Amino acid sequence: MKFKKQHDFGDFVLINFTELNKKEKDSIREWRNSETVRKWMYSDSLISPEEHTQFINSLKLDTKNCYWLVSNKKEEHIGVIYLNKIDFRNKNAYLGIYNNPNCKLKNRGSILINLIIELSFSLYELHTLKLEVIENNERAINFYKKAGFIQEGRLKEFVLKNGSWHDVIVMGLTNDKEIPI
Repeated sequence: MKFKKQHDFGDFVLINFTELNKKEKDSIREWRNSETVRKWMYSDSLISPEEHTQFINSLKLDTKNCYWLVSNKKEEHIGVIYLNKIDFRNKNAYLGIYNNPNCKLKNRGSILINLIIELSFSLYELHTLKLEVIENNERAINFYKKAGFIQEGRLKEFVLKNGSWHDVIVMGLTNDKEIPI
C-alpha cells in the first residue's frame, strides 16, 4: 500500500515523513535525539543527520512502516506517530508515538495516541494494535492503559540499556467493531 502524503483530522494534520521539508526533518531528529525521548527507545544512541536522511529515504518504498509528523492548524508541531510491521491482510500493526519536547501544548500524548488509533482503525481499517514499552517506563504503561491498551505479554530481558537487561511489556488494543459478513 502506498501511504498518503497527508491526512487531515479536524484540528490536526499528519504529514508523511517522506514529504517533510528540511526544517521539519531537522526538528524531528532533534526531538528523537533529546534525552527525554531517546532514553525510552530500544536504540538510544544519537542519530546523525546522514542516518536520519537514510531512514526517511528508506520509507519511500516501505509498505510496512509509516511515520507522520503531527501538527495543529496553527502549524505547531506536536510530535510523531508511527505504525510498524503493518499487516493489512491480518489487519494489525505496532504503533509508536513521541512528543515534541519543545511543544507547550497540554495533553500532547493524548492527542497523539487518539490520532494513531483513529488513523489505524477508521482509515486503515486495522483490527488490532500492539505496542512495546520498556518495563521501567511506568508513566508510559499507565498512559497506554488509560488509552484502553491491556498488557498481553512480556519479552524477557529483551533490551540492553546501560549495561542492564530489561523486559519489554507487550500491550494491545482491539477494534471491537463487527466485521460485515
